[in-house]
Amino acid sequence: LFRSVIEHGDRFNFILFTGDSELFAPEWQRPNVKVVTSPLSQRSVMRNYVWEQIELPRLAKRFAVDLLHSPANLAPLAFRGKSIVNIHDLCFLVQPAWFSFTFRSIYRWLVPRIAHNSSLVVTNSNYSKNDILKFLDLDVDRIRLTYWSVDPIFYEYNKPYQDREDRIIFVGSLEPRKNLLGLLKGFALFKQRHPHSKTRLTVVGCENPLFADIGINRQDVGNDVDFRGYISDRELAELFGSVRALVYPSFYEGFGFPPLEAMAAGTPVVTSRTSSLPEVVGNAALLVDPYSPEDIAEKIALALDPAVAGNLVEMGNTQVRKFSWDKVGEHMIDIYSEILAEQP
Repeated sequence: LFRSVIEHGDRFNFILFTGDSELFAPEWQRPNVKVVTSPLSQRSVMRNYVWEQIELPRLAKRFAVDLLHSPANLAPLAFRGKSIVNIHDLCFLVQPAWFSFTFRSIYRWLVPRIAHNSSLVVTNSNYSKNDILKFLDLDVDRIRLTYWSVDPIFYEYNKPYQDREDRIIFVGSLEPRKNLLGLLKGFALFKQRHPHSKTRLTVVGCENPLFADIGINRQDVGNDVDFRGYISDRELAELFGSVRALVYPSFYEGFGFPPLEAMAAGTPVVTSRTSSLPEVVGNAALLVDPYSPEDIAEKIALALDPAVAGNLVEMGNTQVRKFSWDKVGEHMIDIYSEILAEQP
């Protein structure tokens, strides 16, 4: 997001407030970009909240910012200037049981107040926009829709389908809403129905104490499932480009990056027909009922059919190219200009 904004914002001066200067890419070094590092935000999740609500508004005042853009759901309530917040989803309100008590309590208190305190709220799907209207009681003219895109690295790894491993992949944090348990049940059913199949399932993602337990004992899932934990974007792109399909039966997504990342890597996608996912994948994926292991098993088998896979790859390549960081950058600069032109 920041890269796309600075590439289209030559007429603005940018200050990036961050807790990790290593996240700042060398190509972002420009005369109109300044980085301010605050180590306090690196120590823990709770310290992050403290930094965001206390230290960040002080920094914004110290550097006399004209507009504060907070891109990840939360923003400082004490800031009284012009501001934008990206709210990606309201899952903590829609399904609070999926989150730890601490997480949902903090978010349920902060996010509605932040939304009403901000000049504009930006979200990245019509589905999330409708949730914001429903749960936060925000005027529609204070919401802007901007679809996000994928890192270009995912286009770099794209093996021919016939050269790929007999493997499918799941990508996501190991939390209840990602529905890994449903996928494991569907995969087990697929293996029962296709006893000679050598297809393996690789699970990429880590558990997070902010979310409720997913109720899975890894020792009970069988020998055809591998858990990879966290991997870098480059490793993920390489993995996407070497497998037969992404299976992503999430219950709820405000946008959902993995399906588009898989499409960029030329990988067929199976995903849910719920929340924002049909909006994002269009007709370029096989849609499943995430509550039905039988449907998941059937769609896995269908995605592994070479003829079906070929069509999915072709449609996926067209679909993912509808999402562009250039468009995001241009739209965000327009939003900045709109807010800055308004009278205080």
